[in-house]
Amino acid sequence: MINERDFTLGFFHRISRPAVLLLLVFIAGCGKMAPPRAPERIRLRTTELEGVQRGASIILSWPSPPLAKEKTSRSYVARVDIYRLTESRGQEPVLDVDDYESAAGLIGFLDRAAIEDQVKTLGRLQYIDKLNPTGAANNRLRYAVRYVNEGEQKALFSNTVAIAPFPSVAAPPQDLRKNLDEQDLIRLEWTPPDSNVDGTKPASIVGYNIYRRLARRQIGKDPLNAAPLRETVFDDRRFQYGAKYVYTVRALSQGATGLIESADSEPFPYSPVDTYPPAPPEPVTIASANNVISLFWPSSLEPDAAGYNVYRAESPGAADSDWVKLTSSPAAAVTFRDDRVTTGKRYYYRVTAVDKYENESKPSKTVSETANP
Repeated sequence: MINERDFTLGFFHRISRPAVLLLLVFIAGCGKMAPPRAPERIRLRTTELEGVQRGASIILSWPSPPLAKEKTSRSYVARVDIYRLTESRGQEPVLDVDDYESAAGLIGFLDRAAIEDQVKTLGRLQYIDKLNPTGAANNRLRYAVRYVNEGEQKALFSNTVAIAPFPSVAAPPQDLRKNLDEQDLIRLEWTPPDSNVDGTKPASIVGYNIYRRLARRQIGKDPLNAAPLRETVFDDRRFQYGAKYVYTVRALSQGATGLIESADSEPFPYSPVDTYPPAPPEPVTIASANNVISLFWPSSLEPDAAGYNVYRAESPGAADSDWVKLTSSPAAAVTFRDDRVTTGKRYYYRVTAVDKYENESKPSKTVSETANP
């Protein structure tokens, strides 16, 4: 009697190998089918996409994701794809992810080199979408971004940002320049634009914002002015001498929902130099005892004062070249003891203040004293 196992083995021995493989496929197909697997995605997504109109452009920005270094990592960001969906202003917003993906268009991307450069220079990621000011006037633009890895696997979309462009935004101001440079004051001036970005005149201007950044940085922060400037002039009093700055100014236009800035003016690089000497120390008092002549004076009121120089001569009308400097470098103390004197001889002194930029004041009033034993 042939059992089920012997029958099965004999059957398989009698048929060809290709037939066996087909039969196995058929038997496997008779079972329950496994559900299809969803395509793999990068597990990186930003929910902090922001957008703002500036002049005739929309500027998108968002924090950088963690940047894996190995290209084989599924989390490696090879590029960022930028999407834009054009909606009419009266239609229902497209918020469903699938609907957005099918309707939005890819308008640009940041490759890995651009991503790394922006992280280094800006500290975050940014994309500028330059618009036709009149063509987008009746539309609402909805933006999103998503990451793509080296294997072309795409992450989920970011949050979407919707912006209704306003056409009558002022063109950027012109000819930003320094008008006045005094101690602790930089006065800047500029010429207002004469038109809007859509070509209409006069320019729709309700004020200005002025920005300052260090030359080594590519982006500024908040404007220097606390409130919109009404005039085309600004006095910068909060700066550091020797720093390398870049100034820009933007015009402000009234949009449908708030103020809209123009694009930046041409940058104005400027490094302020302190060439302003401090005031001389006054009054200088003098006394002598035990063959030592002592001088005293009040502290300088200048915040950048670094020290004082003491000069001595043997006559009150001595030429400047005959005054001998007794301090090898500016002394921090507001007193000086001269013990290199001859008993009974009268000496004449004057004191100068020196700031940290090595600007030296005019001399104080001359004082004199006889060296007493």
